[in-house]
Amino acid sequence: MMLSGALPAGEVLQERHLGQTLAVSRTPIREALTRLEAESLVTRLHGRVHVSDTAIDTYIHLLDLRRTLEIEVAGRATGKITTEHTTAIVEAINDLLKQPVITPSHHWAVDEMVHGSIAEAAGNPMMSSTIRDLRRRTHIFNTARIPHRLLPGASEHLELLNAVSGSDPDLSRRLMAQHLDNVKGAIIDYILGARGR
Repeated sequence: MMLSGALPAGEVLQERHLGQTLAVSRTPIREALTRLEAESLVTRLHGRVHVSDTAIDTYIHLLDLRRTLEIEVAGRATGKITTEHTTAIVEAINDLLKQPVITPSHHWAVDEMVHGSIAEAAGNPMMSSTIRDLRRRTHIFNTARIPHRLLPGASEHLELLNAVSGSDPDLSRRLMAQHLDNVKGAIIDYILGARGR
C-alpha cells in the first residue's frame, strides 16, 4: 500500500483499520509496523505511526548503494544470461509498451524481471538479495510518480540487456550506471518538486 502510493507520506496508520482492510489480526500488523519502522518507512510520533516522509538524503544514500552494487553485477552478469531468458525479458518489455494503460504493478514486474535477472546472473546470492531489498525500498517512486521515465527506461533496459548478453562487461557497467543515474535524477526532481508545492 505504501509502495503503490495508496498510503502517502504523513498518513496515520491505525492497527485496527489496517487489520480490517487486510483481513488479518492486529498482531501481524503490529509486527509489520515494527519492521517498517526499523527500515525507516514509518515513524512513531506522539504514540501514532505515520508513513515516513523519508528525507532526500536517505534516498540518495539508498540509490548510491544500489548504483554501486548494480553496476558491479551488470559487469559480472555479462555473458551469463541465456538467449532464451533475454528473449523472454525483451518480450515482456515490448508487451508492457503495447498496453493501453500501464499499471505500476505491471511496470514493477517487468522492471524487477530486468534488474533481478541481471543480479541473479552475476552469481552472488547476497548481492542479489541486497539489490532486491534496495529496489523495494526505492520503489515508492514508480511510474505513477515518475511516468515520464517509462519509455526512456524501457529503451535503457533493452540496451542494457543487449550489453549483458554480450561479452563486454565494461559496456554493461557503463549502461547500468547511465540507467541508474537517470532514475536517480528523476526521483530527485520529483522529491524536490513535491516539496516545493
